[in-house]
Amino acid sequence: MNHLDIDTAKKFPNLPRAPIVEAVVHWQAPPTQQLEQTTLQEKLAETFAGYALQVQVNQELGVSGDPGGFEVKQRTNWEGVRLNSPKKGPAKFVCQFLKTGVVFSQLAPYQGWPKFIQEAKRFWGKYRELADPEIVSSLSVRYISQMPVQSSDDVGNCIEQVCAPLSGMGLQADNFFHQDSIQLANQPYKINVIRAVQPATDKSANLIVDISVSTTSALSDLVVVDEKLDELRFIKNEVFFTLMKDAEAKFGAT
Repeated sequence: MNHLDIDTAKKFPNLPRAPIVEAVVHWQAPPTQQLEQTTLQEKLAETFAGYALQVQVNQELGVSGDPGGFEVKQRTNWEGVRLNSPKKGPAKFVCQFLKTGVVFSQLAPYQGWPKFIQEAKRFWGKYRELADPEIVSSLSVRYISQMPVQSSDDVGNCIEQVCAPLSGMGLQADNFFHQDSIQLANQPYKINVIRAVQPATDKSANLIVDISVSTTSALSDLVVVDEKLDELRFIKNEVFFTLMKDAEAKFGAT
């Protein structure tokens, strides 16, 4: 069970009006070289001119005390640098250049995999140059789509395998959430699919389809990382076009 044949040469329909609101690729790769905050900011600003840089921190708050009083302690940990693409540019890119890897996102409008992954690899390449990781402990691709629906009853017109347990009673859910986690038996990948309906207004709602595919073992050979990305993309596309009803008809025409 749970066998999937991977064919990265397979062609999928082009969707000029794809409902994707965010596409993400995440390289989690422990560094062998320490990244220093000031130096890293300077190098990123030089390499990615036009991107707005913002330091990312994690704040921890603790309280200790005794009958005589208490003391509040706050500790700020530097996590990395966030980069936002220029506002005037056609694409909305966001990169979290972290001490443990790179998280690269494109927000709507999504312009297709070639442009998305080309820019993402620029940041991954810079991370490899500066952090010199020896392995990728986890690699993942995630796509979040959003479509308007009238109610949770309308979900079945958009996607397959809708769970509506109380429809026989004449009841409809105000919101909807279903999650599937699938470990492939013949491939080192795990699939996670979330389908949810979130009320937007009194008369409408949004259907969220969140598909993520990730490796289940570390990649000790960095040469194969690009190959694994292609396989992750294939699995994501296979899941999307299997799950969505009439995707090409709904989102393919300009």
